[in-house]
Order: sequence, then structure tokens, then C-alpha cells
Amino acid sequence: MTNIGHVQADGVDIHTDNNSWPWVCDWNDDGKKDLLVGQEGIGQPCNVYVYLNQGTNAAPVFGDSTPVLFNGSPLPYYRTIPVLQDLDLDGKKDMILGGWYSDVRFYTNVGTNADPIFTNYIYLVQPDSQYFSNGNPPRINFTDWDGDGDLDMITCDYYGSVFLRENVTPQAVTENTEEATRSTNLIVTPNPFTSTTQIRYTIDQAYQSISGSAGRASEYQKPELNIYDATGRVVRNFSLLTTVIWDGTDRFGSELHSGVYFVSLKNGTEITTRKILYIR
Repeated sequence: MTNIGHVQADGVDIHTDNNSWPWVCDWNDDGKKDLLVGQEGIGQPCNVYVYLNQGTNAAPVFGDSTPVLFNGSPLPYYRTIPVLQDLDLDGKKDMILGGWYSDVRFYTNVGTNADPIFTNYIYLVQPDSQYFSNGNPPRINFTDWDGDGDLDMITCDYYGSVFLRENVTPQAVTENTEEATRSTNLIVTPNPFTSTTQIRYTIDQAYQSISGSAGRASEYQKPELNIYDATGRVVRNFSLLTTVIWDGTDRFGSELHSGVYFVSLKNGTEITTRKILYIR
């Protein structure tokens, strides 16, 4: 390959902090490739920037950098490796971030593809500040490694090893983004949620709900509603009552960890599922 030279922004060579990491993406959904850059960030107000392409895909022209925001402020984390991926399959690009303490964070996009907004994150890989066994920071990539239809994660560590982390979301509770039949509809809102979320469903155009208090019995065949964690374990189930409000606890009242869960409604032979992202 021929070395063309430095990538420029506003006509000046881009010089970021140490340990910089570029990721080419369409940040604002305008059909043109932009540049997302993570960096060391020590002593800096933030360490993830986006350079928007003001030219074309054939001849990119980048303007000045704009900080990626977290809860409305520059993202406050060091030595970052940003990657964009629609990890929760909701049609919006999310940000996955390898970082300072050898961890991997998942920032779900609560905005749009044209205007990503990040307000919460969960750990895909827990911090390891003692051994930094996943790298400092871990470099990340996603692919369907085992051909089962979901995205697995590959990271490299500080010493050059490469790790495969299998996506263990069970096929039995994989999200069904379309209604199983025209007679059943399952809605979860808000999603993602931090304290409580409401689960409601419609069967044969008759609105029904589920709740933790006594309610009216259904004239239809009694549905079954369960909540699963990512390993396929049932963590909570509800009887048919009036309204379901789930507060992120298991059947014993213990608060669950942040992560991806699945609500599954069984109505006779029909099973409809929805993915829930719980962020404490």
C-alpha cells in the first residue's frame, strides 16, 4: 500500500492523544463515512471524538472534532477503543468501548441513527484492574463466529493473546421482533429501563395486563409470562392479573444485575418474546 499521509481535519493533520484508535463509520446517518477516534485522554476533558465528513465518500473532508457525549457531557473515560455495532438488534447503532481497566462497556443508543444519544452503559467484560488480562484497553471486534446467527465478541489482551467470547443469548428466548400471530401483541416500555418497566399485551384485540396485585381473571386461556436472563434461566414469572410492573428483581425479591433479559409470553401454542435491557 502507498502511504498517502496524515488524515486532516479543517486542513490540519489530526494529532490525538496517545493510544489513539480510529473507527470509520457513518456517525450521523447521512450516507458518508465519518471518523470516530478514541484516545488516552489523560488530562483531557474527554477522550472519544467524532470527525464528520463534509466532503464525499470518494474524497472525505473532515471538520473539527466533536466530543461524544455521555449524559450530555464529554465521555469521562480513559484509553478508549470505540466500536459501533447494533448489538441489541433494535435497528440503532450502539457504542461498545474497550477501556482503561481492561473492561468492555456497552453504551446503548437511546437516540436515533442520525443523532446517537448515550445515557447508560453495562459491562460486557468486567474491569480487571489487577492483571489487565483483557488488554489495556482491549481491542474489540464482532462476528458470528460459530454460525448460530448471533454476534460473538473477539478481544485481544495486553500480551497479544486473542480471546473469543461466545454470545450465550439462548435461541429459546431470542427476541421475536414481529408478532407471533395477529392475535398476540407484547409491549415493554420503557426499554431500556433503570428502575421499573411496564409489560402489557393484547390478545384477540382485548387489552389485558399483568400486575403484582390481585386482578380480574381472564376469559381467555390463561397466558404464561416469564422473564429469562441471558443464560435462559427463568428469573421471574407473573400470573395473569391487571398490570405487570417489573422492577428488575428476581422471584425472591433480590435485585438482578444490569444486562439483557427476555420477557416471554406463551398463549396456547404461541410464544412471543421481547428483549429488555436493564441498567442499574
